[in-house]
Amino acid sequence: MAQRQRARPRQDRAVQTRRLLLDTAARILEQGGIERLTTTAVIEAAHVSSGTYYRYFNDRQELLGVLREEAVRAISDDLMVSVVDALELDLDAALRLVVVTLVEGFERHRGVILAMVDQMPAGNNANVLPEIEAQLHNLATLLPRRHLPGLAPERLEGVVFMMMGVLVSTCLRIALGRPEGVDREELIRLTVAMVRAGLTEIADAR
Repeated sequence: MAQRQRARPRQDRAVQTRRLLLDTAARILEQGGIERLTTTAVIEAAHVSSGTYYRYFNDRQELLGVLREEAVRAISDDLMVSVVDALELDLDAALRLVVVTLVEGFERHRGVILAMVDQMPAGNNANVLPEIEAQLHNLATLLPRRHLPGLAPERLEGVVFMMMGVLVSTCLRIALGRPEGVDREELIRLTVAMVRAGLTEIADAR
């Protein structure tokens, strides 16, 4: 028992040190972009030794990979909650809740996601976060089923595929690439209107 009690502080310190390195890297990305994120910059900003850094991460790419996984997990978790809450709302309110959740999630992890975009050959046009679409595919069928009852399974699959792609890519643009002077709220309203129009067209065509 005494040995376990002595081990706990070392384990806690390890968790805290790893968290310090990740938070420091995220802050560097937010403030200066991926060009500023170097192993040396993280070591200096976190006030740790190089040996401490390499105890937790082999290189910058591994550090970025962990930050990416954390961002995807956090955004996905928030989105899952919003989709469930949206089932109790009318279509416009439901779509707005999902759009706002995505935009806010991307904004919270702006530095990490911009670093991911910078590393993609297609830039803003790339599918930067395919995990979000993949992980939420089944959950994403809930909204079309709620508002388009009786839709054939193959058409439902197409609706989900397009809706997730449009929402993720559009919300990324709002959060990361909004032109100066363009109102964020107006872009959110426009996104809701675009998706609603698409769903309405599908409903009328049945």
